[in-house]
Amino acid sequence: MKRHIIKLSAILGLSALLFGCSKNFVDESKPYNVLNPDIFPENMAQVDYFLNSPYANIHSVELFGFSDLGRFFYNLDHTGDVAWLGTSEWNELQVLHVTAANSYSGTPWRGLYRGVQQARTFIDQIVPNYRQKKGSGLSAADTLALRYKLGEAYYLRAWHYFFLMNLYAQDVVVKGNGDNTAPGVILFTSDIKIGDRADEMRARSTVKQCWDYIIADLKASMAQLTDPNGGKKTWTGADKGRIDYYAAEALLGRALMYEERWMEARDLFLDIVHNSGKSLMSFPDYYNMWNGNPQYSYTENNNTEALHQITIVRSGDNAMAGPSTASAVSLLFTPFFDNGAPGGATPGYGNMFMHDRNLGRFGFPQNYYPTMQGLGTPARTVATAYVDSCTHMKNLKRYATDPDPRLWVSAYQPWVDSVMNNTTRAAILPYGAGTETEYQLNAQQPADVIKHGWSLRKFNLYDMQASQNPRMHGADFYFTRLPEVYLNLAECYWKISGNNADANALDYINRVHRRAWNRPDAAGQDVDYTTITDGSRITKAQLHPNTADPSFTDALSLNALYYETWAETFGEAKWWFNVRRWSLGPNEAKVYEKSRAGAITWNTDDQYALPIVQTEIDRNVNCAQNKGY
Repeated sequence: MKRHIIKLSAILGLSALLFGCSKNFVDESKPYNVLNPDIFPENMAQVDYFLNSPYANIHSVELFGFSDLGRFFYNLDHTGDVAWLGTSEWNELQVLHVTAANSYSGTPWRGLYRGVQQARTFIDQIVPNYRQKKGSGLSAADTLALRYKLGEAYYLRAWHYFFLMNLYAQDVVVKGNGDNTAPGVILFTSDIKIGDRADEMRARSTVKQCWDYIIADLKASMAQLTDPNGGKKTWTGADKGRIDYYAAEALLGRALMYEERWMEARDLFLDIVHNSGKSLMSFPDYYNMWNGNPQYSYTENNNTEALHQITIVRSGDNAMAGPSTASAVSLLFTPFFDNGAPGGATPGYGNMFMHDRNLGRFGFPQNYYPTMQGLGTPARTVATAYVDSCTHMKNLKRYATDPDPRLWVSAYQPWVDSVMNNTTRAAILPYGAGTETEYQLNAQQPADVIKHGWSLRKFNLYDMQASQNPRMHGADFYFTRLPEVYLNLAECYWKISGNNADANALDYINRVHRRAWNRPDAAGQDVDYTTITDGSRITKAQLHPNTADPSFTDALSLNALYYETWAETFGEAKWWFNVRRWSLGPNEAKVYEKSRAGAITWNTDDQYALPIVQTEIDRNVNCAQNKGY
């Protein structure tokens, strides 16, 4: 959303509005949870205060302001491995065996339901109150503005429920748009009397009911974001980050896919492709759009492929301490760099690095470890030949021999990549704070202990200057991008035809694949896939076999759609949703096999659903816990 509105929302949360104003703000003849439409809101600016809240909630401390990556998603999907082993909640998430008392798995529940409540307040109270107050005096301009704002609020409620379903529903797929009576999540529908404890204690709705509710919200969003003449609302300038028609259409298409309504979803995605005006960024712009670097601010502010983008503004406040325009999300996985001292330094906590198995999945030689020189001395370093070899892999993009270029979009490679340290560039070093690389331990290690120790790159620091404190970081989030729409569209074509060589499906998969390899977007490129899935390897994924099951083959090596989805969205907190929808849990456990927290095992499909936070179970007698907890 536009920058000045986000700044207001960081200051004026819902509680501040309810309790920080004059005593006339609340009608004292009514319960304190009832807004008096005769007094508030007085004007459109006050209406905006309440719409700001669900926007700002997305980068709250419980969500993408601090916790959601390093403490949460990067563990579930093994984007990262843990350098810090002193927190049991973290370790449980890493090995996919979570207990009901795990506070880290319960944190998103609280943050997401706060967003639901904020959007519901706007839809059910703020807009009706304002319309009632103004009556026939409501101007045509304000009438249209309220229509659009309602569209944004319906989307934001659906977005929060979309995350809740993918994390906490017992199941997520409704086969053939039939029925699925497994427990979904609690739907706080308009009939619930907020403040009435007995009425608020609702049971979880079914999976089918929840998806239908999300779909209805997104259809309402699209309707409100269509003007009376049929025009589809988009935003420009300072408003460009606001939810528009096509953002709602994209999320609706995704929700329909969970009900296997492939034709309906296909038609929505096609409308976005043909009419939204979105286009893929060039590879250099794609590479530079993740780190809040002012040099590339134009790339972030004028992103041509983002459909839902949240502007994160570098600030002077501490984003993990409360409301902020910035984010502290990178604090847990800041990179290690060469500061002239043995072992290097990191400006953050240094708790998480890239899981080593991801290198092989991107096509990097899994056992190609740095050749160290001078081990046992403070001057130990890496052989020049290793750096030269990896630099060629990164820059030459030779499809037959080199790893997927998105590896270096997603991670910083030790000695090959660098960051700014004040006014000079400093080499990235292998991850410290407990990881067992030969460099950090300064001694030769057994092969089963050595780790590459790459740093994560997306949403991370581009420099180490004091102004780039990881508690006040400013890198935009992209929750929906055009490449994902292409891949969703490809899946729809594939499911409709049942043909592994479906020309339309391959076309959209290859559009994403060509950009990654910096090839022209034209058929017949050397990187083009000719089949969606095969019995032998067709992608860059070339992991070594699982040590306990030498016959195991990673599903992503055999399926171009799966692999491209993983590689394109790596580190964006999206892969776990696809793991659930495609039932890839057992595959992922074998791929990653172990982390520093212990063995990663898959014993039951109950592991897909996280436990309902224990406080909810304790206070809501009607809320059933997920199976296995």
